[in-house]
Amino acid sequence: MLKLLFIFNFFVLSFSQQTENNGTFGDTVNGDDLIKLGRQLQKPMLTIIGMALRNLHACEWTNWSPCTVRKQGYFGSRTRTRTCNYDKNDENTNHVIENANELCEGKCPSDYNITKHGYCIKFYKEKVRTDAAVTQCRNNGGYLINVESKQKHEDIKDILQGYNAPSYVDGRRKDVSSPWIFRYGNQNGFLEWHTGQPDNTTELCLFLDASTRLLHDAGCNGRYAFLCEIV
Repeated sequence: MLKLLFIFNFFVLSFSQQTENNGTFGDTVNGDDLIKLGRQLQKPMLTIIGMALRNLHACEWTNWSPCTVRKQGYFGSRTRTRTCNYDKNDENTNHVIENANELCEGKCPSDYNITKHGYCIKFYKEKVRTDAAVTQCRNNGGYLINVESKQKHEDIKDILQGYNAPSYVDGRRKDVSSPWIFRYGNQNGFLEWHTGQPDNTTELCLFLDASTRLLHDAGCNGRYAFLCEIV
């Protein structure tokens, strides 16, 4: 361990002059910082040291929680945690739980709906092809919606109440033997199919049925309403 720290200090001193102007070293330097720096400077030894330090600490941050405020123009907070065992080879070492908090800004525009489960969704009745729907959602700063959970599916059904036509959602495949690909979120999707679906080898996109709101495979060049989500 002493040898490792000696080598670490040598590299920090050697490269601090090169990196002080680009913000690589802050108040603390962790294993991930050293791995990134080693790769940038093409110094394998520095990368190895970073990996060793990361493995020694044996902890990773969770994903950030959703911002406590969703509405655009308002500010809230979000958190993340990690549980660290500072000697992963010693089962008796105490685990240390660390928390991080930061300020965040709501991203949901005023013309979008914030649903009961906290999703930021807009329904477009304009009937367009899939690519045009994707472009419109992207222009809003979001995505054609991925129906990735039962909760989100319930909220979508609430938004679509009273609309009696199909609606495009995210999901695309190259051919009938390929998996469905989603632009964000859960890549397994929440594939609640209408009876008899999917049914056509030439239909490579997805829409929700007009009555049941269950999935159909669909032609990508058809013209349907669509739903966008900002995450």
